Amino acid sequence: MRRFLAILFVCGLAGGCGAPVEKFGRTWYIDGAGNWGFGVVDVPVGLKEAGYKGHVSNYHWSLTMNPALDQTLRFIARASGSVLAAEITDFLKRHPEGDANIIALSAGTGVAIWAVEDLKPPYKVNNVILVGSSLSSRYDVRKALANMKGKIICYYASSDPVLQGPVRLLGTIDGSYDDSAGLVGVRGPGAATGRIVNIGWNSRFSALGWTGGHADCTNKRFVRAEISKYIVAGAGKGGVSTQGRVADQSSHAISTAAAVGNSAK
Repeated sequence: MRRFLAILFVCGLAGGCGAPVEKFGRTWYIDGAGNWGFGVVDVPVGLKEAGYKGHVSNYHWSLTMNPALDQTLRFIARASGSVLAAEITDFLKRHPEGDANIIALSAGTGVAIWAVEDLKPPYKVNNVILVGSSLSSRYDVRKALANMKGKIICYYASSDPVLQGPVRLLGTIDGSYDDSAGLVGVRGPGAATGRIVNIGWNSRFSALGWTGGHADCTNKRFVRAEISKYIVAGAGKGGVSTQGRVADQSSHAISTAAAVGNSAK
């Protein structure tokens, strides 16, 4: 019942599930394994408070409601990505002027990347934001980037207890035992294209509610102040906004400082 009420609330925020606001773009939010509801309300609220006029959809992909099963029965996430790709393709056919963006948490980041990979040309999504990603840091994102106008933005924290614990035991959502992208950023093929923005946790994010945990970066304050930079001001422009380019520059400095700190350890 709580999940049902949350969905109704989100639909209300987006101007109704009939989605006349889709002309301003559409953003899909994908929860993590188990679809336990992290960010389902906060992400739409944060984007709305930041000025986003488009429609925000919560994409439910879990068949088991069990995080361990969703993380290991990887065909569920892979197939869900294909289904989402068809949904995004349909949106872009109907609204060629609108931007499609994705925000995804944990195992949902695998669903997001696979959805982008499976888009039908000539349709492209704008930006993809990964938080607490349990996708391998070495995953080859070049196929996804080919179906994008903008960038992949990855927020990561080496302190993430879920990625340091259960995911190391169970493996990443794509089936490796590499460091997750949510621990170290996206570092595999495609990382040198200039279209990957890795943003490491730093102390200033604590004031926005992201303490370096696994799912607290989906709270509305962090979404409004940080994640929205890649969704709101760039809507309809293809790529990141001016705000997003400023964020890229500061993020590079943050990532460099984090790398220096890690090497010092």
